[in-house]
Amino acid sequence: MQSNQLIGLIKFFRNEEFLDKLVNGTFYCTPPEVYRLDEQKGISDKFESCNFSYRKSRKDDEIILHINDRRITEHTSLTVRNKADKDSWMHCWFSLRLPQNEKSLDQLKLDIVRMKREFGELFAFIPAPSIAGFLDLIEELSPLPMVCDEVEYSADKSHWGSLCKSIDYSYQREFRLLFGECNTHETEFLVFSDPNKFSNIILKNPELKIKNKDNSITWLEI
Repeated sequence: MQSNQLIGLIKFFRNEEFLDKLVNGTFYCTPPEVYRLDEQKGISDKFESCNFSYRKSRKDDEIILHINDRRITEHTSLTVRNKADKDSWMHCWFSLRLPQNEKSLDQLKLDIVRMKREFGELFAFIPAPSIAGFLDLIEELSPLPMVCDEVEYSADKSHWGSLCKSIDYSYQREFRLLFGECNTHETEFLVFSDPNKFSNIILKNPELKIKNKDNSITWLEI
């Protein structure tokens, strides 16, 4: 394998029941507003899929708008996004790539430890050779059009959107599936399932190790 080559996709879980549902072909896709309102570390992102958001319900500091020199207050919510961007239901995975050097290996270890702490020790895994088939099946199964890509991370807020997040979330190494377009304040999950097609694609808690060429040293174990 070459450095930075994709090994597979991982999705971490704290609840084994939810993991089993995924392995058995049930997919829960989350609207951005759920993450904007959540307060759990790692899950919460006030600026999910947007440049800026204000929610009175979060007890955010009050904002004041000036439109044509008119001062406007008493807002309950405000969402600012790039012109071409939109809210979509999301299904997210951790992209596992072969480290390029010892420094990137150490960072990968730290990122996985943090992911397990924030999302759970249990996990589903899709090996790289199965990803294309997985995406084809999802596209057939989804009631809405799908796009997917690895998320980029930036310190520049003007870049943030559905496929770019704050650099603070770079440890999540997201591969993101986006479905259709949802209302800005949507909080209902998009759910679809097929119990017959994914059992050989999505693996439950497999033994994952990265070793040297002669298998004498284990560099990483998940």
